[in-house]
Amino acid sequence: MLVLGIDACLGHCSAALLRGDTLLASRSMAMARGHVERLAPMVAEVLEEAEVSAGALDLIGVTCGPGGFTGARLGASFARGMALAGGCRAVGVTTLEALAFPHRPERRIVALDGRRADLFVQVFDDAEAGPMALPVAEFRDFVARNGTLHVIGPDDIPAIDPADVARLARRREGDGPPRPLYLRAPDAKAAVRPVLR
Repeated sequence: MLVLGIDACLGHCSAALLRGDTLLASRSMAMARGHVERLAPMVAEVLEEAEVSAGALDLIGVTCGPGGFTGARLGASFARGMALAGGCRAVGVTTLEALAFPHRPERRIVALDGRRADLFVQVFDDAEAGPMALPVAEFRDFVARNGTLHVIGPDDIPAIDPADVARLARRREGDGPPRPLYLRAPDAKAAVRPVLR
């Protein structure tokens, strides 16, 4: 099975191609902005290096948030469009599960800075709860209540490995198409237009 993994949600733009468990090609670039311009060429480079056409893909996995609103929308729409054009499936994984994946099977908590005095957090253990937004002031108590576990973030967040995104996508092959995951409302507000009479 050929699976493409994509991440454009956080501080990197990344893509990797796996055949089964074998990594065929991978790219990753640290960037605060510019994911929109870089993602398509990066995917093309990965496919070219692996000598695989987009139409040969069986599955596309993509991070859908939480993270940057633009990156979550970009990744989800890019993966859906590419899957539609190539006749394969696309599924979404969260940035939190992608960051937790390398540390399995130990109990983990992943925390991302939500940039509004809050954190996006999720505990990964036998009784997995979903992701949530948590005020920064409550994080220490939240960790204490959840007992001994490995904390990833909110500082020094590692780069998401796009190969892990592909591996997680295989587990979700039957899921619906990727959709951006937002744990709170966007910062931007719609402009109010004056009513002319």
